Amino acid sequence: MPQPRVSMRKIHDILRLQAAGLSARQIAASVSLARSTVAECLRRARLAGLGWPLPEALDEAALERQL
Repeated sequence: MPQPRVSMRKIHDILRLQAAGLSARQIAASVSLARSTVAECLRRARLAGLGWPLPEALDEAALERQL
């Protein structure tokens, strides 16, 4: 059975915490996700050329499409 999607709020938090210098393990504990899920979110963001802060013109639907 497929896993539920990570909420956009958690993706925002993951990117923000990564920019603040936290490790994937620390971020995972902070947002209550598996470290592998956090690593996958960060990998997808890197491939999409996204970082923190996110562009203001990027709404949640556009962010989801890019990731």
